[in-house]
Formats: sequence, structure tokens, C-alpha cells
Amino acid sequence: MTIVGKVENMNVGSDYFNCNVVSNKGERLNLKLTKEQASLIKVEQVYHFKYQTITINEKVNYQVTEFTDVLNTIDNLAEAQERLAPFYQFAPLEMSKVEAEVEGYLNKITNPILIKITKNLYQKYKKEFYLYPAAVKFHHAYVGGLAYHTKTMLKIAEKLLEVYDFINQDLVYSAIILHDLCKTKELTSLAGGEYTKEGQLIGHLVLISGEVMIEASKHNLEKSEEVLQLNHILLAHHGLPHFGAAKRPQTAEALLVWYIDTIDSKFRVIEESLKEVAEGEFTSIINVADKMRYYKHKVK
Repeated sequence: MTIVGKVENMNVGSDYFNCNVVSNKGERLNLKLTKEQASLIKVEQVYHFKYQTITINEKVNYQVTEFTDVLNTIDNLAEAQERLAPFYQFAPLEMSKVEAEVEGYLNKITNPILIKITKNLYQKYKKEFYLYPAAVKFHHAYVGGLAYHTKTMLKIAEKLLEVYDFINQDLVYSAIILHDLCKTKELTSLAGGEYTKEGQLIGHLVLISGEVMIEASKHNLEKSEEVLQLNHILLAHHGLPHFGAAKRPQTAEALLVWYIDTIDSKFRVIEESLKEVAEGEFTSIINVADKMRYYKHKVK
């Protein structure tokens, strides 16, 4: 017997191991596990389970014989969205369209050093990049939110670069594509879950800076001006130390990326919150938008 289901919770003790799963049709099943199986299965992940019935104390139980992470059987974004949509909330745009837009901006980078580093790291994390959220909560906290947030930032940047044409486009596009890439290492799963040990002790800003330096060293580029400037933007893209920045922005490009990141993280949540209230009413307090309540006006 088989079931494809998302693990809702685990029930583990010294001598018992089981999990509760829900299928895409809403069917719920309690599955018995071995200790080793329980150590590998993660809550909120979707698996294809094979199981058999066993009787313990005259009670029928279901014992897992094999399981496979569904993500490992998916080849493309369209298939991922189709198979995982019953289990998760996705970004409001098809992931294949988000991919096309992000790669369109990636291909606009002309600096040979920046394009080499950015493309290589993008390819390294591409699968997770299009499935992970941008945060556990607060903003873009849904499957695909990370890439959707990045796509929106690139579109905002394109318009601002037309106005402030002294700012280096390649640095901005490269930094935006890379800035949250290591949230795939900072968060435990595509469903957000919680922060990993690396996420809590190091954080995605420093993690991606390290990835850039490793990639640059492969090509003897670690001392280049491009790598220095790119790393500064990545380490400063939260703006202020109490927001998690390792450095405050000290270049126009770093300042712009911080502002764009802030704009999208605030306004997307404001948009979503306004949809939940009627005209003439206030939203609940929005933490990422200065802990204020926002009014939904009636102006047409």
C-alpha cells in the first residue's frame, strides 16, 4: 500500500516512532516508523510512503517499509508546482514565469567576473531557490516566496536604475539575485519550518558572502574590485546592525539594494493585509511595516 502525504507531526519516544500524514485528498494516516526512519523524516515535508499492515495487541497498525522525499523525484518547476500545490501555499505567480523573469535579468549582467560568480551560484542553488520561502513568517512566507521576492526586487531595481543611471547595474542585479540565496541553508525546508543551526549562528548574509569568496577563489578572483563591492552589498543588505546587517551600506549600490529589499518586504505584506479587510477598516498591526495598522481607503 502507498500514500503521498505531508508529515503533519511526529510522535517519538524512547521505544516508539510514528508520524501523522495527510494526503492531497485530505486523508489522514498514522504511520509507524523505525528509529532510523524517524531520524530522517521532517515535519511539513511531502513523502511517498510504502507501508504494510501489522497487528499489535489485536490492533491494526501501518508500518512504513520505504519512503521517498517527493522533491527528489521532481524534474522541473511546473511539475513541482503541480504535485506540491495541494499541500502548500505557493507564490501568486507560476514558478516557471518567475524563473523566466529572474533569468532575463541574470542575462543582462555583462561584467565577466560578476556574471561568472552569479551564474555559478545561481545554478548551484537553483532548485531550492524556486521552492523556498523568503522567511519563516513576516514576508513572502510561502513556497516560492524567495524567488518571487527576488523577481520583484529586480523589477523595482530596473526602474530606479533608469532614474539613477550613475549606479552600476551589474552590481545591483548580481547582488539582488544572490542576496537571499542562502536562505536555502538558513531555513529547514521549503515550508519554512524553522531556522537551521547555521541560520541561527551565522545567518544568510554571511553564508552567501562565504559562498561568493569560495566561488571567486576557484577562479583567482577573490581580490578583484568586483568581488569586494559585491560582498559589501550582500553583507549590508539589511541596512543596520539591529536588522542583521554585518556592515552598514557605504556605496550607492548597497544603499539601493537595502532600500529595494525593504520596500518589497513591507509593501507585499501591506497588500496582503489590505485584502483581508473591508474598505473603511484598518488592518491588524503589521510587524514588518513599522508595527502600524494601515487603513483601506475608499478612493477609486
